[in-house]
Amino acid sequence: EPDAQIAASASIGPFVHIGRGTRIGDGAIIGAGCAIGDRVEIGAGTHLHPRVVVYHQCLLGARVIVHSGAVIGADGFGLAREEGRWLKIPQIGRVVIGDDVEIGANTTIDRGALEDTVIGEGVKLDNQSQVAHNVHIGDHSAMAGCVGIAGSARIGRNCTVGGAGII
Repeated sequence: EPDAQIAASASIGPFVHIGRGTRIGDGAIIGAGCAIGDRVEIGAGTHLHPRVVVYHQCLLGARVIVHSGAVIGADGFGLAREEGRWLKIPQIGRVVIGDDVEIGANTTIDRGALEDTVIGEGVKLDNQSQVAHNVHIGDHSAMAGCVGIAGSARIGRNCTVGGAGII
């Protein structure tokens, strides 16, 4: 979009969409086919590999690495039952990712329902993991492939979760 602010030293691949009011920092690399929503902030030195999707208003810190196929900021599984039917609850929080985080291929991190989903500084998430709405992961935690974290879970600093672990 015309009002996106992209640092002169950033690299933008082919077939990328960058939404209104988005800011991309110095030395950031945005791979081919990425879709970045409105009012997103991407820090200096962050690298989005091809085909990453970042929904509106998400914040990614400096030196974040996001591998192909990851989706950051999709709606969480927010539903309420009314008169025998499931109704969607608006998901108005964001995803806030600290500095030096790495997110594996095809990992999904849902936006918060009312508050933000927060991934702390230095967190490492392996491939095909799911982080649900309102989750907080403390600084320097690491999670192996296929970890699933249910909504509103709180994980402390320096925690390690083995492959296919479910929280």
